[in-house]
Amino acid sequence: MQLHEFMHYPSIGCRLVMMRRYEWNGSGMPRAHQSWLQRLWFQFGALNLIYQNVGLLIYLCLAEPPDELGAYIAQISETCSVLGLTLVGASNMWMMLHRRSDIESMLAELQQLYPAQGNHSRIYRIAHYYEKSTRLMRYTAIFFIFAYGYYNALPVAGLLYELLSESQQVTYKYQSDTWYPWLLVSDLHASASFMTSYLCQALSSLVGVAFIMASQFLLCFFITQMQLHFDGLANGLRLLDAARPGANEELKALLSYHSRLLRLANRINHIFNFTFLINFTTSTIAICMMGFAMVMIDVAAAFKYSVGLLAFLVFTLFICYNGTAFTSASDKLLPAAFYNNWYEGDLLYRKMLLFFMMRSSESRVLRAYKFTPVSMATYMAVSQ
Repeated sequence: MQLHEFMHYPSIGCRLVMMRRYEWNGSGMPRAHQSWLQRLWFQFGALNLIYQNVGLLIYLCLAEPPDELGAYIAQISETCSVLGLTLVGASNMWMMLHRRSDIESMLAELQQLYPAQGNHSRIYRIAHYYEKSTRLMRYTAIFFIFAYGYYNALPVAGLLYELLSESQQVTYKYQSDTWYPWLLVSDLHASASFMTSYLCQALSSLVGVAFIMASQFLLCFFITQMQLHFDGLANGLRLLDAARPGANEELKALLSYHSRLLRLANRINHIFNFTFLINFTTSTIAICMMGFAMVMIDVAAAFKYSVGLLAFLVFTLFICYNGTAFTSASDKLLPAAFYNNWYEGDLLYRKMLLFFMMRSSESRVLRAYKFTPVSMATYMAVSQ
């Protein structure tokens, strides 16, 4: 099993938006080439996602506030909740483009560390971590695909209901209250405006969901690799015999291996710092906004924003679950070193192992700019 096989699901989001896949030395994959049509699709989708944020802000500024205060607050909650989703998608897109060189450098270093075939059966559980991460990403991808289809099917279902109901006025309401320039054209038919706006928002939501999936699955890939290596390092310490000749050199190699893993962990945190902060901040606000909009507007809004509420809960859970898995994997090292037969080693061996234990005594935690830890405890705080 090769390293690039772990990258299957992170590549799905990139393919949806026609973004050039990540490349690194030693991957064994052919160089990616983009046609002009693929580049055009990517650029148009990215600009459409960015405009979606701008259009929602313009709508908030131009919309006439309702007479009732409750209705006005509900209107702001409805618009801001959608803005939260598009903002998360845009921030993940920025991270994946802006940090491209850092991500490819990380992939190249992980390729160097990846266990060679035939030498990992005793200490590296590659198949276990591959199946675990693949299952997690598969179920998450199924949810986001369902959420995308559900969100974009509701305006069509509402329009069909209004057309088939003779007593009801046709409103031509699309997914969200985004302002578009063609709304200024007075002689444009309402159906044409609806169709154009609907397609633009379907594309922007597709791009946003694709970048959210790609970013979160890339995080899962990195965390899975760190789990694999921390677990392998812990098994290597357990199997290390302090009384065996050459044990000091083996321990030195494990210490060097550990130092390299700690540098990789810091780089992962550096790459995802911005998205961690945006995701936690936006999720906390949007969950409140969506819950309020579901209660204050009508039944149709409750159905519409229930999937958005679930989306925020799911991708926040996905991030925090991976953060906790990373911390749990790093916490295996101290017990593995403690239960080593260090008492049979010489003084140098004991000093090196003591240094390793002191460095492993502090849990490794991913953080959003050193503020909020990425953990299940944070997820419970956001949910509450």
